[in-house]
Amino acid sequence: MVLLPPSTPPSEAQLYEWRVEALEPPEYRLGYGLGSALARELEREHQAYGRKMHFRQLSRARFTYQAPPECQTDMRCIYAELMRSNADPVRELGKRFVQHIHTQRLDPVAAAELIITFVQRIHYAEPEGQPFGILPPALVAAQDRGDCDSKAVLAVMLLRQAGIDAAILYSDPLSHAAVGVALPVRGPPIRLGDRIYRYAELTTEGWPLGMIPPQHDKPHLWKALPPPELPDESDSEWEATE
Repeated sequence: MVLLPPSTPPSEAQLYEWRVEALEPPEYRLGYGLGSALARELEREHQAYGRKMHFRQLSRARFTYQAPPECQTDMRCIYAELMRSNADPVRELGKRFVQHIHTQRLDPVAAAELIITFVQRIHYAEPEGQPFGILPPALVAAQDRGDCDSKAVLAVMLLRQAGIDAAILYSDPLSHAAVGVALPVRGPPIRLGDRIYRYAELTTEGWPLGMIPPQHDKPHLWKALPPPELPDESDSEWEATE
C-alpha cells in the first residue's frame, strides 16, 4: 500500500489485483492513494501548464497548442513536463516494484512484464477536460483510469526507475501511443538512433511483450520519442541490455 501523504486514509486508495503468467507467484496486489490536496495540486499544475502552452480544445479528438521550437511537432515536451511534475508521487509507487524486483532477483524482461501488466490492468478511459488529452501519471494510478498516452507516461517512468531503457512510442496516423523497451524479446524493431525498442501495448490486459496488435501492426508508422533526462531516475542496481 502506497499512501501519499502517509496520513491518507487507506479507504481512498485504489486497490489493484493482476496476474503475470510468466512469473512465480503469478498473483500480485498493490494499493495506491493520493490525498485530495495532493491530487488537486497535480491537477492545478497540469492545467497551468496547458495555459502556458496556450492549449485550446478544437473538438473531442482535436486540440492545438503553441510549443517551443525544441518540441518539434510531437508531444515530447508535454510528456517531459508530466514526468517532472509527477516525479515524486510516481517514484514512491515505483519503489514497491523495484523492491520486489530486487527481492525476487527478476531479470530485466521479467521486471518489465511485472510493470507493464500492472499498467495494462488500469482501466482505459479518455480524459475529459484535460489539457492535451492526457491525465497526469500519478492520477492515472490513483484514479485507475487513463488513455494510451496517459498510461504510457506512467509506464515509462516506472520502467526507467527499475533500470529498463524505455521510451514512449507514438503514431500520429494511428492515433495511438504505447511503450518501447530495449529488451531482447520477439517483435518488430522500432529504432531511435542506435537504440532498438520492442513494442509494449498498454490498453489490452495480457497482451504479450514485443507483439504489436493487428490494427496497429505498421512499424513504419511508429516513432520512438527521445526520453527526457530526469535526475536520479533509476533505483535499480542493474541496467537493462538488449
